[in-house]
Amino acid sequence: MTSRVIELRIAGVVFALLAAVFVGFPEIDLAASRVFYQDGKWAFSGGNWPLFELLYRGTPRVGQALLIILASGLLLSNFKRMRWLHARQTTFGFLLAAALLGPVLLVDATLKDGWHRARPATVTEFGGPLAFTPAFVPTNQCEKNCSFVSGHVATAAFVMAFGWLGAPAVRRRWLLASLAAGTLLAVVRMTAGGHFLSDTIFAWFATYFSLWVTEWAFRRLKWLPPTAD
Repeated sequence: MTSRVIELRIAGVVFALLAAVFVGFPEIDLAASRVFYQDGKWAFSGGNWPLFELLYRGTPRVGQALLIILASGLLLSNFKRMRWLHARQTTFGFLLAAALLGPVLLVDATLKDGWHRARPATVTEFGGPLAFTPAFVPTNQCEKNCSFVSGHVATAAFVMAFGWLGAPAVRRRWLLASLAAGTLLAVVRMTAGGHFLSDTIFAWFATYFSLWVTEWAFRRLKWLPPTAD
């Protein structure tokens, strides 16, 4: 069994265990959010922390810029005279497909708009009008761009894609980088009452598993060489 297969199985087990914990003990989300809610205010609000404000505002723009760069790179890679780009045509295609499948389609278009989970700042436990619901439980408390899962964390976690097809050591470094980036954006969003802890954790998994699906599809279509993994 290869290291990548072991990694996938471990990730699947961790995902299942965490999902069971947050569904069985939803109060964990409320307790985690209370850490950042004092005297009727969220720790990060109104731009009081410039670095967090920069990360909050900048992350979606970085994600949009990345999509444009990847799409442009894929388009230009069709010209053989652009040798550097042409040699990396498959890589551009893989990254663009993974970005569209994960952070765009799965997270933004499906989960955030389909689960309708209210954000921490809008639930009654924190002075809002809406009802708190556990992760993985579809509800009707939010109409659009809702809490489950975090788009910021999913976008930050996408950095793992840049080492996804690399050697094991390279892949591990980028996975660790994605965990660090995802954790940072999780703190940014939780301190503002924008997301629950579970929203941020499963956003990382959404990006991770979408990359596996993208790779599987590319290998089935023979756009990537076969692998023992």
